[in-house]
Amino acid sequence: MKRISFEGVKKVMNKRVLTMAGVCLLLVGAIIANVVISNNKEKEATEVSAGETNEPQQVSSGGSENFFEAYRLERDSVRTQELAYLDAIVAQGADDETLSDAQQQKLTLIENMETELTVEGLLKAKGFSDAIVSLHAGSVNVIVGAETLSDEEVAQILDIVLRETGQKAENVSVLTSESAG
Repeated sequence: MKRISFEGVKKVMNKRVLTMAGVCLLLVGAIIANVVISNNKEKEATEVSAGETNEPQQVSSGGSENFFEAYRLERDSVRTQELAYLDAIVAQGADDETLSDAQQQKLTLIENMETELTVEGLLKAKGFSDAIVSLHAGSVNVIVGAETLSDEEVAQILDIVLRETGQKAENVSVLTSESAG
């Protein structure tokens, strides 16, 4: 029977901790880089559009469309980076527990993406001009492209979200693009 030494266990745990710390640092770095790049793009776009005309810039109803488009681009970018980090963990050949954790996180992320897309499509089919759904552990945020919502519309949104996500009503937050911006 093979004896497991305290030193051996300590080395394995140190590798796990270092691997997870490295992944966390990479994720934080990617998020910061993404925010900086987004801010620079917005600044450049503002400078270019302001330089093209001397008229004051006005925000129209297209502003909410830009919000939805920008949010989706940002969400997709961050998720692509998250998936790449998880793939890197799998590719580096980490220990079984770390591999299993990375694969589970990847499956959860993909399931959330699928559910969000389904709910967003169903909300559009119900007549909402645009919608963003964001799933997190224990909560769902929904932003719809509308100035206001009637009680009936909120009930329709909640019905779809509760049915598709399995969450409880108290875990769902419904906002309009006007109140989100």
